[in-house]
Amino acid sequence: KTGEKVLYLQDVSEGQTLTTQVSQSLKLLAGDKVSIIVTSSSTPAIAMQFNLPITTIQAGATVSASNQITLYTIDENGCVDMPNLGRIKISGLSRGEAASKIQSMLRAEQLRDAVVTINAYDQYVTVLGEVTRPGRVNIVRDRLNLLDALGQAGDLTIQGRRDNGKVIREENGERVTHWVDIRSKDLFNSPVYYLKQNDVVYVQPNKVRAGQSTINENSVKSVSLWISIGSLLSSLGVLLFK
Repeated sequence: KTGEKVLYLQDVSEGQTLTTQVSQSLKLLAGDKVSIIVTSSSTPAIAMQFNLPITTIQAGATVSASNQITLYTIDENGCVDMPNLGRIKISGLSRGEAASKIQSMLRAEQLRDAVVTINAYDQYVTVLGEVTRPGRVNIVRDRLNLLDALGQAGDLTIQGRRDNGKVIREENGERVTHWVDIRSKDLFNSPVYYLKQNDVVYVQPNKVRAGQSTINENSVKSVSLWISIGSLLSSLGVLLFK
């Protein structure tokens, strides 16, 4: 039946209570860009010594009035190099955990009332295949789930397979493929229901869509073949009847 192929969450009944994977805060990864801001109510001037300078945006000869927070890029070893503190490893930690780690270092020695705030930038997942708007989906909060990402990509096209999607995730230095079926409530307990930065979501085409691709390719090849044959015959005709 067509409905069984395209309807989402078919096995969920009205009023049914479902459990989901426990949502965890995103962990910072090497390559992530973060802002780290240190503040102090009693000694703000000292706190400023631990912050990167504010940069001014310049385009050609014109200097913009808006300033921009300078971002750290977490290096391949998972570290950032902070003024007056040196290299600190924050990869593998959530934003809150990383802020607490730096805050504890400051309060233990140099800044008793330090408050540290960390924000992440340029985190995204990539959605490909049979969706309306394939491309990058920015992560603006920790709890981005698979249905959210598909919705932001404009939802699946009618030619997309609901029963056999892929989420490709880097785990311990390897790319691991997880299969998902968005027709089933089992989706909520999938380890990839909540997405992480750099995940790749791929929606496969159904047989009709895949068949259209093959037909179009063969048609192009056939047209090209007949054009080549016609050109060859024309050339031979010119040579023979000169």
